[in-house]
Amino acid sequence: MDHDERREEIVLGVIAVMAEQGFAAVSLRSVAQAAGVSMGRVQHYFSSKVELIQNACKLFIQRATAQHVESGNLPRQERLEALLTMGIPGSADERIGTAVWYEFVTAGTKDDTIADLVAAAWRDRHDNIVALLDIDDDRRSLTAAEMAKLLAATSDGLAIAAMLGRISGEDARSLVAKQINALEAETA
Repeated sequence: MDHDERREEIVLGVIAVMAEQGFAAVSLRSVAQAAGVSMGRVQHYFSSKVELIQNACKLFIQRATAQHVESGNLPRQERLEALLTMGIPGSADERIGTAVWYEFVTAGTKDDTIADLVAAAWRDRHDNIVALLDIDDDRRSLTAAEMAKLLAATSDGLAIAAMLGRISGEDARSLVAKQINALEAETA
């Protein structure tokens, strides 16, 4: 196993601790236990809890980005829908993943590096939404950028509602699809 693989193994331990016990439970010791490695190995690759969490956030975003890239062969509207519903949980495991993401978002209120990572991820998502919208700004009441913000905000709100069990993931995904169709029908 090379150094990058060992670092990733440890970072996955951070995500596992966050998923099982929450952000507050992350420590060098809890991560070592979750990753199945020694404290010495964790300390060899990461100097602090902050560095561990920042690297976990980077990996989480990289994996979400890879998931979006994999949808590249789908038709445009399906890619848009996949992008907007990516964070909407449908299963218990997906609910945990959504909760971990929002723990990173919350951590960004106290950690500028995490705030920058989250902001960059949201900018990339916004840019991808704009690129996937099939619109003519001259024929709409909203620009593509405004519609992207509206769609992203709706998606985020539905993701939180589904994570908390206030709406099913299926219903949340259906609402996103209906909003995409309604916005695109505006120029038809």
